[in-house]
Amino acid sequence: MQRISFLILRHLREELTDAEQEELQAWVNAAADNRRFFEECTHDGHLLEKLQQYAAFDETAAWEKFAGAHLPEKMRVVKNRNKWWAAAAVLVLLAGAAAYLLRTVPSAPEIAQQPAVVLPGSNKAVLTLADGSAVTLDSAGNQVIMQAGTAIRQQGGLLEYKDGEHAAVGFNTLRTPRGGQFKITLGDGTRVWLNAASSLRYPTAFTENNRTVEVSGEAYFEVAKNAAKPFRVKINEENTITVLGTRFNVNAYTDEASINTTLLEGSVQVAAGAQTRVLQPGQQAQVTAAGITVSQADTEQAVAWKNEIFNFRNADVKAVMRQLSRWYDVEVEYKGAVPGSRFQGEIQRNLPLNDVLDGLQTTGIRFTLEGRKIVIQ
Repeated sequence: MQRISFLILRHLREELTDAEQEELQAWVNAAADNRRFFEECTHDGHLLEKLQQYAAFDETAAWEKFAGAHLPEKMRVVKNRNKWWAAAAVLVLLAGAAAYLLRTVPSAPEIAQQPAVVLPGSNKAVLTLADGSAVTLDSAGNQVIMQAGTAIRQQGGLLEYKDGEHAAVGFNTLRTPRGGQFKITLGDGTRVWLNAASSLRYPTAFTENNRTVEVSGEAYFEVAKNAAKPFRVKINEENTITVLGTRFNVNAYTDEASINTTLLEGSVQVAAGAQTRVLQPGQQAQVTAAGITVSQADTEQAVAWKNEIFNFRNADVKAVMRQLSRWYDVEVEYKGAVPGSRFQGEIQRNLPLNDVLDGLQTTGIRFTLEGRKIVIQ
């Protein structure tokens, strides 16, 4: 039901891709109960009634009652995933109803007094071509861009290159904003996932004896094997990753304490200035001003963002807030000393920010959402 709720939310926001539309329609057609549920969720009168009930609901008191009866005292984030996912699915639908009804029922006073719902990020990016022209990309896009003999196909959140035999080589840049993500298949078949506030600069075709791209922010790579043309990821003038064919994640946000390269499969060489280290699967290289440190990695956590999950493992408040601020495109303000709480658990990235903050408040920290700003007491 969580997946169906997410699809209905996107339906209400008119953001369904063709594939998602087919998936939702197949579910609706599968059973009479499914169709009734869908019609109830998309009927204006029914949504208004449910939304008004939601507006009058004391969620804080209800949550405290539930937590006191079912959760250990020092619980950081909800551990019983089945209960959390089920509750989150309902809240996603209610958030979708709010966004929908705020456009159509402006006179309802209960609705007007509720805090704004901050929705999660989505597939969006800007493609800057070699000639400087820019193309805006989003989930609804379906187009073919011709560039000097190279065909670039966009379908939803995926950009795909096909090398032309006589294509002129230029350098393009794909940038995601805060609150955006995108996928790209390069001309050699290498696949790259870009997280929010990230960029990838790459040639339209790989014609040299190596394949070099430049990254900022965070990206996950599945590199096509080609022993004759090593694949290189350049982060800055001092840091480069060299591979032949592998799967790895690079976190190179400038507001993080280190540049982290996590290897899932294959082998990579991490270079920082004159120092180099070779990683084996399951290892992570952390690059700081002091040099390169290699340790065993939590690979599931490293690529959780790619799988639409926030994965917190003993994360402090600031580390959590950095992830939320990028994905939801919000500011964070601390009033007083920064709380020393640590977070442990998983929360899906397709939930409205309001619901994510509700889950995190099990630590005892109080978050206030003021427009697009999270205020932490």
